[in-house]
Amino acid sequence: MMSSLQEILKDMGDFLAPRGGPGVEVTRSHTWPWAPSVTLVLLAAAAALVIFLYARERGTAGRVFKSLLAALRIALIALVVFMMHGWLLNRHRTDLPDLLVLVDDSQSMTLEDVYEDAARRKTLLARLESLGLDGVTRLNLAKLLLLEKDARLLRELESRYNVKLYQLGGTARAADDATPDGLTDPAGGKSFAPAVAAIESLETSSRLGNGLRDVLESQRGRPTAAALVLTDGVTTEGRTLSDVAEYARRKGVPLLLVGLGNDQPPRDLRISDLLVDEAVFVGDLLNFDFRLSGSGYAGRQVTVRLKRIESEGGSTTLAEQSVTVGRDGEPQSLRLSHRPEQEGEFEYAVEAGVLDGEANPGNNRQTRRVKVRDETLRVLYVQDYPNYDFRFLKNTLGRALKRDGREKAIQLTTVLQEADLEYAETDATAQRVFPVSRDELFAYDVLIFGDVNPSLLSRSVLENIAAFVEERGGGLVVLAGPRHTPLSYRDTPLAKLMPIDLETATVPPADTLLNEPIRVQPTKLISASPPLQLESTLADSLKAWRELPPIYWMLDAPDLRPGARVLAVDPARTSVSGENLPAIAMQFVGAGKVVFHATDESYRWSRHPAGEGYYARYWTQMIRYLSRSKLLEGTRGAELTSDRVEYPRGETVRLRVRFFDDRLAPEADDGVRVMLEREDGTRRQVALRRDAANRGIFEGLVSNLAEGAYRAWVAAPTLPGDPPSQRFVVVAPPGEFARLQMDAADLQLAAKTSQGRFYTFENASELIEHLPRGRQVRIDSLPPKPIWNSPLWAALFVVLITAEWLLRKRAGLV
Repeated sequence: MMSSLQEILKDMGDFLAPRGGPGVEVTRSHTWPWAPSVTLVLLAAAAALVIFLYARERGTAGRVFKSLLAALRIALIALVVFMMHGWLLNRHRTDLPDLLVLVDDSQSMTLEDVYEDAARRKTLLARLESLGLDGVTRLNLAKLLLLEKDARLLRELESRYNVKLYQLGGTARAADDATPDGLTDPAGGKSFAPAVAAIESLETSSRLGNGLRDVLESQRGRPTAAALVLTDGVTTEGRTLSDVAEYARRKGVPLLLVGLGNDQPPRDLRISDLLVDEAVFVGDLLNFDFRLSGSGYAGRQVTVRLKRIESEGGSTTLAEQSVTVGRDGEPQSLRLSHRPEQEGEFEYAVEAGVLDGEANPGNNRQTRRVKVRDETLRVLYVQDYPNYDFRFLKNTLGRALKRDGREKAIQLTTVLQEADLEYAETDATAQRVFPVSRDELFAYDVLIFGDVNPSLLSRSVLENIAAFVEERGGGLVVLAGPRHTPLSYRDTPLAKLMPIDLETATVPPADTLLNEPIRVQPTKLISASPPLQLESTLADSLKAWRELPPIYWMLDAPDLRPGARVLAVDPARTSVSGENLPAIAMQFVGAGKVVFHATDESYRWSRHPAGEGYYARYWTQMIRYLSRSKLLEGTRGAELTSDRVEYPRGETVRLRVRFFDDRLAPEADDGVRVMLEREDGTRRQVALRRDAANRGIFEGLVSNLAEGAYRAWVAAPTLPGDPPSQRFVVVAPPGEFARLQMDAADLQLAAKTSQGRFYTFENASELIEHLPRGRQVRIDSLPPKPIWNSPLWAALFVVLITAEWLLRKRAGLV
């Protein structure tokens, strides 16, 4: 009897709220022939009649009591009409809707993300070990969600849906659904738990969108409740999941996306683009320029160090700097400097300290080899009369010694045009006349050309000086003076060497009282100008320049020649164009360099309160800078590099040509041409442009390269020996590890577009509550059960009519 009552109550519950269940659909039907509107009219008429009759009923009952009696009578009439409908309960066996479960099995799912919370990682490891899984990889996290607690989530899905399991990588493949002993469904069906446990991350590409589209297309005609995708969202080729989301929405298949992995870039620091001179003199300031970039460490402090690698395997720290890491992906340009005190070939390393949690500490370091030489430089200084600049500079250069303190660093020769014949015999540096032959002049490394009387120099000598710069690659320092240089050389072969426009240059009148101090200050090019770097750091060098004593006489040169660079200026005076008047300017002419001083009073810098150290350092560094080509004789003239050796298709290739010997660099800013040759023989020429701060560096970008191996070489200018070359390859898609962070943005967009949901590993347990019911397809129908003649309705009828009779009797209406 109890079972019969339970069955009646169940039928009544299904009738009142037809929910059905997995594989079962419940519906209601009746045999009443009339339309619902007719039924409502009859019920309304009957209710009105009952109310009318009770209103006219005589007796002691009040209005409220009569209303209660009328309500009972109307309920009886409604119950009779309900039973007359002949209501039936229909149950139908249905096919379960499909649920697509796709597990990403690409190689990026082998990554183990960094967890800040060590306790959380330890807990995850323990949970994984209970399933026999090793490592907190993204794939293992997907398995943990599906298989933990005896595969509770997977079994719940299998009880409510027809689960279809796919592995999603380069393609979408149906997973093996073989069921070994011990993992059968309680209902006797199959379980995908063993297939999930057997998935391995072996796919070398991720075509997530394409694979999902293929699976959705294969579902044509099948009722599909949703697609559950467990992935890191990283697509390496083809359409992304968000690209396919609109198609899924049109098919009525919401995407339930479980994002696995960290959506932030891996925490990492990287040293890149290290530039340093290949060869320097002993005592020169050796600048190591590089870039530091980071991800995940914005605002953190890190120490970058310059080290010399010792032959016995150790290293010596030469300089260090504490740096605040910038925003993710934004490199910082940094510099560490060192003055080598020994001659030889040394290996230097620039490295950043390893921070906690770094994904790739190996890219925190770059090394370079530098030759340090202690050469004696030959300098020729010519001047008309012995002014203060001549005397101070002659003594300073003549006293310059090598680091051993025994040999002279500069072999100085002077020519003083106004000197008598005995001067050459009493001064060891003096020479009676300026060198007449090219060979004699070309034996010098640097020529200092002071205030020289042009009438004492033949045109052939002036042509030799021009050839000394343009062909030999010698360095020339031109010192302006009140008598001759540079204005007296307007129509001579030296005019083209000057960085200034001689036509607009003027000298202060001879009778002018010069009492206004001029504090020469370097321009922003100081960082790329070794002679002006008086200290090891840029800040200290700028401070040293501010402290130098002022000068009082300076030539006004408001206009520069094209390509000239201003190294220092008079900060108090400007030209018509608004630019500060140049005090020191430089230009490259042919293979050489020309530096112009608009004053002959640099000797005043020797009167610095701390001594003449800055004055001597400036001139020594200037001589060495102009002699750099001497260090590179017999070595390669240039190098061609690319920023990487492998590029994904579609990315831009950056090429750089660096001339170690500035004499070999072309004069034109776009004078470098690089030829690209693909492995199939197709060629393409690329023009490179000069870097604004460095004459010897040319850069260019190449885009839209097809896949394949490439060889690049310098086609112009023509260099001695084999042209510098570089090889690189362009590959089809980016590798699985090109992007390490989860693509949360694409997953969220895909979920929103498809009207689904996005979950992380932390809240993935909530997805069971949000699973759509899906459309069920009927297979057959069970015999209908009459509901109209249920004993419950009869009992209700008896209760209602009895209650009305008792109430009428109480009111004296019977």
